[in-house]
Formats: sequence, C-alpha cells, structure tokens
Amino acid sequence: MRILTTQDMRQVFSMRDAFDAQREAFRIYTAGGAAVPLRSSVDVSGQEAQVLFMPAIAEEAGALGVKIVGFFPHNPAQGRPVTPATMVLLDPGSGEVVCLMDGTYLTQLRTAAAAGLATELLAVKGARTAALIGLGGQGPCQFDALLEAAPTLEEVRVYDLDEAKRVDFAAQRTRRGLLVVPAASAEAAVSGAQIVTTVTTARQPLFSAEAVGPGTHVNAIGSYTPEMQELPEALVAGCDLLVFDTVHGVLSESGDILKPRARGLLEGKRLDLEMGHLIAGLCGRASAQDITVYKGVGSGVMDVVTARRIFERAERAGVGGSVGG
Repeated sequence: MRILTTQDMRQVFSMRDAFDAQREAFRIYTAGGAAVPLRSSVDVSGQEAQVLFMPAIAEEAGALGVKIVGFFPHNPAQGRPVTPATMVLLDPGSGEVVCLMDGTYLTQLRTAAAAGLATELLAVKGARTAALIGLGGQGPCQFDALLEAAPTLEEVRVYDLDEAKRVDFAAQRTRRGLLVVPAASAEAAVSGAQIVTTVTTARQPLFSAEAVGPGTHVNAIGSYTPEMQELPEALVAGCDLLVFDTVHGVLSESGDILKPRARGLLEGKRLDLEMGHLIAGLCGRASAQDITVYKGVGSGVMDVVTARRIFERAERAGVGGSVGG
C-alpha cells in the first residue's frame, strides 16, 4: 500500500494533469458510468466533531475509493487542522486498499482543476484580466488553475476579507508579465474582469450583477450548502449559459441556485447542463458577449478518478512511502 503526502502528489501530478483527470471524471459521470452514493457521517460528541465518509466508483477509470473528512473545531488549540482529510483508494478488482493520500490537497487540486477546465472551455480567448475572490485554503490552487487555463492573463485582482492576506497573496505572486493586485472590495475586483472565480463561505452575494460585464466567465465554487450564496440572483437568472459539475449535486446543495429558484427567478432557465455536456460539445459559449457561469459543489467521482491517476503516476515513479507487501 502506497502512502502519498502533499509533496509526493505535487511531484508526480501537475495542474494540467488534474485538468485531464476532471475531463475524464465528468465524461464518465454524465455518461452514467459512475456511482456516487450519498455521504454518511458519524458524530464525535466528545469533541463536538463530525466525520464524513464520501465513497465513489468509476469502473471505466479503475477508480474506487472513499474520502474521509473530519470537522474537529477544537483541533487548532493542539496545532492540528480543523478539517483533516484522507483519501483511501482501493483496487476495484480485489477490494484491497492500495493507497492513502492527503485528502485536503486532493480536494483543493480537483476543485481548482474543474474550475480551470470550465474556464478553458468557456472564457473568451485571449482574456487578460481575472478576479479571484476568497484566498483561504482553496486560493493558491484556484490561482494556479486560472493561469493554466488562461495563459494570456496580465492582471489578476484578488480579494479576501483579511486585508493582510490579500496584500501578501498578491505580493508573493506578482512577477514579470503578471500583475496581481489586492482589490479593496469584491465589487472592485470583479468590475471589468473577463474571468471571475469565487471560493468563499459567503451567505449573501459578494458583488452586484452589474459588475459582471458582457463576455465574462464566472466560476462559483463556494456555495455548497443551501444557506450559502456567492452570486447575485440577477446574474444566475440572466447569464447566457449555466453549467454544473453535477446537476444532482448542485440542485441538492447550492444556495446559489436554490435561492433564486425558490423565488421563481429561474423559470425557463436550463438547469440540466453538466461539465460532461460541455466536454462533449453539446453546449458552450455562443458569442463573445455571452456571460457564462460554472457552478460546482464537488463530487466523489472527481476524487476517485484524480486519486487513481495520481496513484498510477506515483507507482511508476516510485514516489511515496509504502507499507505491507
């Protein structure tokens, strides 16, 4: 059994590799080739904590596994992460565990790669300006995915509620040919940007619909519960194309869609398009003026396919630790 740290995973698997893994995962999912059961949870009452178990299988990809994610609010007092996560990868032929890997980095990587793939397929070609809202754990990978998807970018405006964080984030990433600007507000970051990525825990819209101009592509990542909301309802209702990572996941979980839908604002709006349809060429940007939105909440199929491809690379390269035979 192989054991892979974040460093091991980075060594053998690039952001472009992750784009390819998401393309594969979404194609399989939309074609009906994956099973993603509902997640189950166990409460750890003594710690006021919870552990989630998220299994999935995509047999065509040889991918079977379960991601285990904890929420332990008292961990920081002991210098430990609030949300420890581990990916357990199994051999679908034997049921044996073949790999354990860092589930936190896996989640960050596959989430960013999905948004990056959507950007590559939907953003206007030659885009020069982008905005990244939310610079927490997801921020660095989302930034890398933006640059991979749109190598013509010359300016990225970044915003976070923590002023020191956005200033430091920008200073570390500005380089020749790329200006990274700490914005004073989400509204200021988005205004005039051709690509926008949001990855926050907001419960109300981060910016106005008017801030989003014609031709903009938006990736909305953070709203993964019915209470959370990042996008203005007028943007969701009025965009020219709305694509989900999985229809079932978004329509079950995301306040970005559930809130305007409950208010009757999405009548007549197509809510059945997934990344798998986009990849197959069944939908896409129709004109340079279109406003397009990708809404993701994450899916276990993304985890298992990405994990399987990382494991295969590590096996071939002899990277990582091992236990047993």
